[in-house]
This record gives sequence, C-alpha cells and structure tokens, in this order.
Amino acid sequence: MSLRRKVSSFLALVVVAALAVGLMAGPASANVSAKKKAHITRQLRKAVHKNAKVVSKKWFLKKASLVNFKLPVTIRLRGSSAATNPNVANIDLGASLGQREIDLGGSLAAEIVFHDSYDGGALGNVDVNILPGPKSLTSTSIPLLWNTQVSDPTTSWDSNLLGNPAGYPGPGCGNVLDSNAGTGGAGAPGSTGNNIPFGRLALPTPGGPGLPGVPIFSSLANYPNTPHAFAPAVIKTSGVGHNNPTNAITGIAASKITGDSAANPALNNNVGGNPDPFPASPSFDPGADGTTGQPNAQDAVLRTNALKLQVATPGEPVPASGVQGTQNEVLGKSGGQANLFGNIPGKSSGIDVTVNLATKISSIFRIVDQDPTEPLIDNGEWPAAVFSCGQIWSGYVQNYIPHVRLQGNLKIAPAITADGHLRIAKATLSSPAGDNNQIGVAACLAPYAAYNAELNNSDTVTPTVSPAPAHADGTISEATLPADPNNLRPAPNVACNAAPTAFVASTALSPATVGQLLPASGANGYTTNNDGSRVSVSGILSVANVSADILVGDTP
Repeated sequence: MSLRRKVSSFLALVVVAALAVGLMAGPASANVSAKKKAHITRQLRKAVHKNAKVVSKKWFLKKASLVNFKLPVTIRLRGSSAATNPNVANIDLGASLGQREIDLGGSLAAEIVFHDSYDGGALGNVDVNILPGPKSLTSTSIPLLWNTQVSDPTTSWDSNLLGNPAGYPGPGCGNVLDSNAGTGGAGAPGSTGNNIPFGRLALPTPGGPGLPGVPIFSSLANYPNTPHAFAPAVIKTSGVGHNNPTNAITGIAASKITGDSAANPALNNNVGGNPDPFPASPSFDPGADGTTGQPNAQDAVLRTNALKLQVATPGEPVPASGVQGTQNEVLGKSGGQANLFGNIPGKSSGIDVTVNLATKISSIFRIVDQDPTEPLIDNGEWPAAVFSCGQIWSGYVQNYIPHVRLQGNLKIAPAITADGHLRIAKATLSSPAGDNNQIGVAACLAPYAAYNAELNNSDTVTPTVSPAPAHADGTISEATLPADPNNLRPAPNVACNAAPTAFVASTALSPATVGQLLPASGANGYTTNNDGSRVSVSGILSVANVSADILVGDTP
C-alpha cells in the first residue's frame, strides 16, 4: 500500500471515530449523572438566592448549561397600583369607535431556561417560558359606547319618572353626583344623609326642595297624590373610581390603577388614563368646535369589566380571531428568548416573547333615559325604573387574545423589592414597530345582575318594596333594598345570556323566558337565528410600554 493510501485510510478512520464519539457523547448535560445534576441545581439555586447578580457570571452560566437549569421566576408589572402606572396598551377599534387606552398590571409565572452549551446559543442566551396558571395580568375597564346625556348637567335622573314636566331638566344622569347627596328633601335627612332628592325644584311645589326619595304608595288607588313612604336614592358622598362603591357618575374615573377586581370590585370603575376616551367630531359632539361637550369617561354606557388576562393553555383549540364562533386554531406555548448581556444575536432587542392570553369579558351597562313603568307599591315588585342611571352586569363571554408579541430590553438589576422579594432583573417591553395584531373582542348584551351587591337574597328571591318608613323623613331603610348601595358586586362568573337574577328578571324581563334572550325566528322574517346576546368588534392591539420586575421564585 502506498504512503498516500495509508494516510487517506488513517484520516478516514479518524473522521469516523470522531463522528462516533460525537454521536455517543451527545450534549454535555448527557455526561452528567442525575445525582450530579441535582447537586449542581441545588448549588445554582442557593447562589441565586444569595446574590441574584450571579446569573451573569460565566461560571454560573457554564454550570447552568450543563444541567439545562430552570429558574422559576415571576414577571410582575411595576407601578400598576399608582396613578402614574407606566404599563399601557392601546386598541384601535376603527374610525367609528376610535382608540381606547388599556392600562395593565398583575403578574405571570415563567421559567428562565439556561441552554446546554452544545446547543449552539450565544453566551447569555436563555429561553423564557411563560406559563399558564392562576397568575394573571390585570387591566382597567374598557369603555366602548357612550351617551352624552349621562354627564350633561342640564339633565336629571328623575325626569322621566316625573313625566318630563315643562321647565324641568331633561332625561339623563347629569345630577347623579356626590355633591347632590343630602341636598334638600321634605324633612330630616335619612340615616346616612346620602340621598339624592327626588323632584328637586319641582316638588312638593314648583321650586321646592324635592322629596327625600321616590314616592311609595300603599295601593294604586292612592297614586299619585298620597305617598306614605319614599325609596331613597342613596349615593356615597366621597371618593372616585376604585374608592367609590356606588352608582354616582363621578364614581367612573379616568384612572390607570389596576388590581384584583374580585377582591375590590370598585376597581371596575377605572376606565384607563384618558379622561376623554371617545372620538370627538361634529357628528358625535354637540359642540360646533368639536370639543365643547366632548363625551368623557363618565358618559360610558357600555364598558367591559376590569379584565383578568391569563396565559392560554398550549395545545388548546381556540378561535383564531379571539371570538367564539369563528374558525379555531391551536395555540402554541407562550414565551421566547432573552439574552442576559445585550441583544439576542441577529435581533435588535434583548428579549423577544409572544404571549397568548385568555380572558372572560363581562359588560357593564349604565341605564339612561329609562321609560317609566309602574309606581312603587307596598309589597309590589320593583319596576325597571329602579335602575335609572344605575348600572347592571351581564354574564361573561370567553375571549382569547393570541399572538401578542413583545420586544425590549432585559437588564440584570438585583434588589430587594419594597414588599421583600428578590428581584433578579428588570424588563422593558413594547410591541415591535409595525406590528399590527388584529384581534376580535366579544361582549355580552344580556343583563344579569345589579352592579351593586345583592341584598335580601334578591338573586334568588324576587324582592318587594318595603311598606314601612324607617326614618323621620319617610324613607324606608337601606337594609330593605334589593341591592346594597354601599357595596359593589364583582363580575359575575356566569356565561352570557344565563338566566338573570330574580331582581333583574322581575323588573321588566319576560318571566316566560326567565329573562333570557331567545333566538330570532325565521317565521318572523329573520334570516339568522342569533339571539342577539353578544356583539363583537375587531381592533388592532398594540402595547406601548410594559415595565416589569423579574422576581426569583413563585411570588405574589
């Protein structure tokens, strides 16, 4: 055999041997025993808790790569309980409805996964897995539709109940204000002094101080001249937004504060930081200049609850547009990549993640320009007019917000937070430039329950009007009312178009259908069998800014 052939044969054997060794060796982590992996993992966890900055050390990265170390973290948005909440998204609902600000808070569970060193990733590259579970982001309420009669100061909540007398303010809610509580009334104020007078400037004589509440009659025979008691229109005299649990129009606040609305239902009163969230133009605005009389946050007559946005379960078939009834797609897991030292190789950002969210959207209606029905009669049912300028909940529609892509920077910033948690890093995120994430949002139009909390088992037992005055001014006790004027109900955990509470069903809805909306009938000329209980709108979602702390471990 010639020398050339011997050398060629030798090199071929070397290549084959090298390939074989490589195939058998596999990733570096495969050469570490399970016992050794567990030992290294414990060391790494202790090191992180001792000094969070250690994750940027080369020795830590080397060891973490050997065992594909997973560091459990909590991504918690910063400053969401402050008026200056920096976390904001926007949804563009088109030319007719305009753009809405959505302020964000809350936290999500995640894991930072350190790559095996043989994976070919750049130094400091990590995976970020964002996990489904009970943790959630929170949002402010999203105002959708408006009516300027709500805040128009020339309107009154009791105009229709009085028959719209000449010279009296027109129908609306412009005087349902904290400042009007306890101003007037025939006799001493009620037990709280928080009642809005009924028929002020019209009763009991023209220009009078008004009555202490809506008249109650012992029978129809005594209507309308001889009431013997009054139902108080109770309102809290201080607080706005999440500090005001009543139906005062001033309770609705242009506030950025978010939080757990199940624990504090009045957070549903915060509608984002824009005091004028609705579009203003000559066609929508009574002012000739396009600004006078512009609808404001208090004019919302249809809005969502403060949302709880959870990470959607991977592999779950969900509507591709986010709205039930449309074509389904199977969502992947939420997460992406980050680099601990700078930009991800080949990208202009240090973190790049995609989040798929799921949320239950309920509607809140403000009842305005309510037609009068029957008067209040002793032991009779409460009529629909009891909700004049009040608010009502619907059930929920399950919504999905898929493919929310966020890019930004990750900065190692070890610290102990004010509430005693270990912070490892800070992240600043936003939607990529030019990203147009079109989503569908569905809301419910079927009334379910009063916005205020239940009283006297009124969810299941039809409430009736108390026949007995309780106070010197003739008002009945607040404790006999069907809804608690001092406390709010959280968003009901019932599906849209569920049978409403006994209170809501008894006020006006047909008992034959238990208050539910029925499918349209072709016999009546309809070309669809929808029941009209849901409405959907499409919009383009963009995240302007998210500032987050990356906290070590499973933290609140």
